[in-house]
Amino acid sequence: MALGKINHIEFFVDDLEKAEEYFTKKLGFKVVRRTEHAGKAIELVAPAGEGIIFELHPRKVGAQRKDKDPLGWPAFNHVAFEVDDINKEFEELKSKGVKFMQDAPSFNPLTGRTLADTYDADGRMWIQLQDKEK
Repeated sequence: MALGKINHIEFFVDDLEKAEEYFTKKLGFKVVRRTEHAGKAIELVAPAGEGIIFELHPRKVGAQRKDKDPLGWPAFNHVAFEVDDINKEFEELKSKGVKFMQDAPSFNPLTGRTLADTYDADGRMWIQLQDKEK
């Protein structure tokens, strides 16, 4: 198995515009792009960051995660790791008993990423694998 660097960390925020202003004007983050996947999203990098993207999404009022978290949507949503060959990694991990949320890696046309999603051993932390961005 060859998990690569962290590509992005996703957070839910109460007010997307307020969060963007805080991250950019106060902390010096730079906006990489805006997307419409899973609703509006803003991708930012830290001023001296090595390309790890902080992806911000508005918190869905009243939404509940389908996991063991009684508090609903926490601020931290998931961490995504890059892999060289997502299909190979998917099959290797599956052969080791890793359960994925989908039957095969899937392409998201809104982000241009091919993804495979799983959880940690306790079923709480969402872990995402994605092809290296080219």
